[in-house]
Amino acid sequence: MGIPGAVPECFVREGVYKALLAAARALPEGLGLVVLDGWRPWRVQQYLFDTLHEAIHLHHPDLGEEQLLERTREFVSLPSRDPTAPSPHLTGGAVDVTLCDADGLPLDMGTLFDEALPASHSDHFERLGSPSHEQRRARDNRRLLYRVMTGQGFTNLPSEWWHYDLGDQLWAHYGGHAEAFYGPAELDTIENRWRRQLG
Repeated sequence: MGIPGAVPECFVREGVYKALLAAARALPEGLGLVVLDGWRPWRVQQYLFDTLHEAIHLHHPDLGEEQLLERTREFVSLPSRDPTAPSPHLTGGAVDVTLCDADGLPLDMGTLFDEALPASHSDHFERLGSPSHEQRRARDNRRLLYRVMTGQGFTNLPSEWWHYDLGDQLWAHYGGHAEAFYGPAELDTIENRWRRQLG
């Protein structure tokens, strides 16, 4: 997508990788798990935050800075390398996923990946009184994704149906764990570890 500093591969922690494989195996036959994003460089996080912040400001110029920041943080974490509060994707413990059919085509989840809309909240279709057929299908697909991911220990970020965490600070928060396992990681560390494992 031309984002400065983006890497073409999806990197995650080894424990996250194993849990993703188990989640994919738990899906009904003919369905697959698609990993859309994993570890993200700080520079990319900064770009995504700034871009969404600017877009919201353009569409809602009446918002004060505090409200603007709150709306932006609903869908993009603050860029942070702080070991006690890193951006989740910088840890390698956060992953964005969706479901696909046997041909690799994405299932209908009700919104597109990374759409900064209230309809992207994980429980959006659960809260509708009389959902349409399409809305029920999207709700059921979200339920299935949620079930297979949480079944492997992931937690879901409530504002994004696609975002799941394992071992990072959001996982600790939403899962009621005393502490996170993963802090910020740099790509050279991840690549070196990967090369050592391949021998």
